[in-house]
Amino acid sequence: MPGVIQQWDLSVLSWLRSCHDPAAIWTAWLVATLAWKGGVFWLIAAALWLKGSRKTAVQMIIALLVGVAEAGILKGLVLRPRPDLYASQQLNIPMPELLSTTHSFPSGHTLLVAAAAAVVIFTYKDWRGWLAGLFVVAIGVTRVFQGMHWPSDVILSVVLGAVAAFVAVKVSGLPLIERFTGQKRAGARAAGAEVTPVAGAEVTPVAGAEAPRALV
Repeated sequence: MPGVIQQWDLSVLSWLRSCHDPAAIWTAWLVATLAWKGGVFWLIAAALWLKGSRKTAVQMIIALLVGVAEAGILKGLVLRPRPDLYASQQLNIPMPELLSTTHSFPSGHTLLVAAAAAVVIFTYKDWRGWLAGLFVVAIGVTRVFQGMHWPSDVILSVVLGAVAAFVAVKVSGLPLIERFTGQKRAGARAAGAEVTPVAGAEVTPVAGAEAPRALV
């Protein structure tokens, strides 16, 4: 089975990297830059917090942090070589300059973007969710096109990102987090709000209810 996956990875990688259009190369660089270390989603989380959408902002931040932990742990455990280093190993050509970035799985760019995008998709059922999903696809294709990751790395990184988002949603429901985001206070105010009778409104008596007696 690993041999089949590796062969599929090589086929898809070769097909994507057969494109040498300068516009595609610059577009890939831009997309990868926006997604570096979670990139633009940290800014989006800050904007959501300032806007008042604190629950979504905290969920996004937690998802990104869980994604960072997943990437750091798995890169050290799996130790899968990047495509360029894999090629050098197969050809028995030493490439020491790649030794500092040898770990291909998971794709940190894809994992973090998928984690934050999953929160957006979970929260917003409109064009914002679709846009976030398209960005995940764009960064996944970009990282394979740049030769930094295998296609299977990208697919599994999206799954890991969804797991990080799921954890973030669950953690955001803890009482401590709810107090931090103001959800508890908002709920308490809503529950304790007084109902003010409208002037001139007719009160309909309940059938069988005894009429109040006048005090003497």
